[in-house]
Amino acid sequence: MLVDTGATYSVISPRLAKALGVARLRRSGSLRLADGRRVRLGVGVAVVRIDGREAPITMLVGRVPEPILGVEALEGLGLVVDSRRKRLAASRPYAVRLGGYR
Repeated sequence: MLVDTGATYSVISPRLAKALGVARLRRSGSLRLADGRRVRLGVGVAVVRIDGREAPITMLVGRVPEPILGVEALEGLGLVVDSRRKRLAASRPYAVRLGGYR
């Protein structure tokens, strides 16, 4: 996924959402894109796991050329972007694992 610190939420394509089993909620969400356009996207929740850390994340579902990992996910996982090393790094200790999601 492309890590986008300018994006609040994570966004994936409908095809990827289906392949991952992301359950979409009955409602959709409206948001403004960086270019000023307003779009309606499906909304779901997914458990995201990165480097042994996992958290439930709001996942917007819409036509995107590349999946986007937003700031809400980074905060939930306790991660920050280390731009010097071009990787994600821990922003805080992490001691919680969600049961049943392996």
